[in-house]
Amino acid sequence: MHTVLDEKVMAVELISRSRQPYHDLDAIYFLVPCAQSIAMLIDDFSVGQRNPGGRPLYAHAHLFFTGALPTPLFSQLSTSKIAHYIRTISELYIEFNPVESRVFLTTPSMTPLYTLYSPYAAVQLTEDLDAAAERLLSVIVSLGVKPYIRYYRPGLRRDISAVDISQVSPGMCPTRVPRIAEAMANRLQLKLDSYYSYERRKRPQGATGDTAESAASMNQPATVIILDRSIDMFSPFLHELTYQAMVHDLLDLRDGDKYTFDIVLASGEKKKVEAVLSECEDPLWAELRHMHIMDVTDALSDRFNQLAKENAGISTLQRQYVIKYHRAPFLDFRMLCPYVPFSNHGA
Repeated sequence: MHTVLDEKVMAVELISRSRQPYHDLDAIYFLVPCAQSIAMLIDDFSVGQRNPGGRPLYAHAHLFFTGALPTPLFSQLSTSKIAHYIRTISELYIEFNPVESRVFLTTPSMTPLYTLYSPYAAVQLTEDLDAAAERLLSVIVSLGVKPYIRYYRPGLRRDISAVDISQVSPGMCPTRVPRIAEAMANRLQLKLDSYYSYERRKRPQGATGDTAESAASMNQPATVIILDRSIDMFSPFLHELTYQAMVHDLLDLRDGDKYTFDIVLASGEKKKVEAVLSECEDPLWAELRHMHIMDVTDALSDRFNQLAKENAGISTLQRQYVIKYHRAPFLDFRMLCPYVPFSNHGA
């Protein structure tokens, strides 16, 4: 937050809350492209409960949307009283959660398995597939690639049942497994086509082709492979024995990636330290997290022994404590936490 305030930003506030007006200053909005956001934005520049005095809250508005702004919402903005206050409109395409450098989440629902496969969730299924496709579009645009879309389609069964045989090959009938991946692929392809068409229309008059940089990016070979849970029904019943899995099993993590533990200073005083499980802050966590837990304990023991050889000041008591629990049962893993390198504060 202090980095933002250092750029002469007066305040950072939620649009859903009542705010102090700054009539002589411009406002920068970061908004989800939805009807609720547009309604609150228009209220900021209209006479109403937010500004009973009749003056807009801010001098002008610079709008940055997390994803593509649907055409109906754009039309609503362009025909409203706020239109002549708008100085910037930009779509950032950041509607996804990158939890690791090669892992991101687009899950639009708290109960995706039910939503995708329950016959009683058809309405929610459509909404979730559209939302997930929109977020996948954000990932693709952020990467700057123009991929091929491939998807998993459940195989056909050789049996006779009450189906429309005219829709399949002779002697075959479709499986009863829902074609979730196919539905997602079709939605994603439509959104990609719409995005590329929009980008072509944005080119200046007389311009041909993309810039050298964007063209090189778009020509990179890329393929999006869309799968659904029906391709692998066993993984949800299995449990990984990796370092990362054990940390999430045994430790009370805050926000999914923060762990607080006590350390003893040279003065004998105890101090609470927060470790962040982040590959950006701790290269060792990134290196070890996907290893089997026994391989991790061996690796940590070797690293500690090497550290003890290179640093004579390490106390014998601390070294004995780590070695003592080196082969401890997994339930004693929590006792090792002050000595496990979760972050730069670790051993």
